[in-house]
Amino acid sequence: MTDRTRILGLVLAGGEGRRMGGRDKGLLPLGNRPMVAHVLERLMPQVACACISANRHLTAYAELGVPVWGDAPAWQGMGPLAALASLQARHATASPGAALCRGAWVQLAPCDTPEFPSTLVARLAAAWEKNPGLDVAYPCTEAGPQPAMLLATWAGLASVAEYLEEGGRSLRGWIARRHSIAVDCEDLAAGFVNANTPEALLRLEQKWKESHA
Repeated sequence: MTDRTRILGLVLAGGEGRRMGGRDKGLLPLGNRPMVAHVLERLMPQVACACISANRHLTAYAELGVPVWGDAPAWQGMGPLAALASLQARHATASPGAALCRGAWVQLAPCDTPEFPSTLVARLAAAWEKNPGLDVAYPCTEAGPQPAMLLATWAGLASVAEYLEEGGRSLRGWIARRHSIAVDCEDLAAGFVNANTPEALLRLEQKWKESHA
């Protein structure tokens, strides 16, 4: 079983935001804060440390008080796996944020999921109790798998760079190569809703206003 004191949370904010008209999703406001701040608020109590993967507006992200890392040049434009490959490379060179969680696990959290489940990490971590040889555990609901919220071992991440070099780009494709398990998280499904379109963000804004009225 995993130990939260050895888990690094990695917020994915490196996308181009195409369905948002090119806007940087993590920095779009929800309530009185950028959307990524809501994600960090829910993620950080579940992990030992957190960082953000971003490829623009790095200074703005750094103001949130956690390390911010861009994708390595070799992996630019290759999606979430680029963030993992870049993180693995930093870990290998003992980057301060990664060194804190050396030899443990990485939990992903998309920057556009402001209702990130507050119990997700423990739910995924429990999968190692019966499957100690796992590389990856990821949530699954009736709507399908949620690979962008996976929990993976550092050892498992060692294969990401090779997968990218072979032309692979899909999180699902990489997961399929690893010893992985889908974890039933239907009861947490509301927390997987992402604001990746203007319409989705408007719905979340309305929900936020109603809950804070």
